[in-house]
Amino acid sequence: MAAEIYMTIITVLLGIVGFFLARSFAALDKKADKNELESLKREIETTRSTIADIKDNYLTKEDFLREQVKTEKKLDKIMDILMEMKGGVRNE
Repeated sequence: MAAEIYMTIITVLLGIVGFFLARSFAALDKKADKNELESLKREIETTRSTIADIKDNYLTKEDFLREQVKTEKKLDKIMDILMEMKGGVRNE
């Protein structure tokens, strides 16, 4: 009978220790999750600001080509003026 009492006490103590360990680990996981979440939020905010900076300074292919065409037209006009000044006619 004494052995059964000791076994019951040991089982209850192990159950109590297991309960508190599980609760402690759950609390640690929550803290780790909160810290990780805050870290990820900061990283996302940094990434968003970087993307915004890139959008502000980015030149699209279409914009580049449009500006290139404008520059070529201006150069063609300059060439036409120079050819007129020289007395020749520009062949296109």
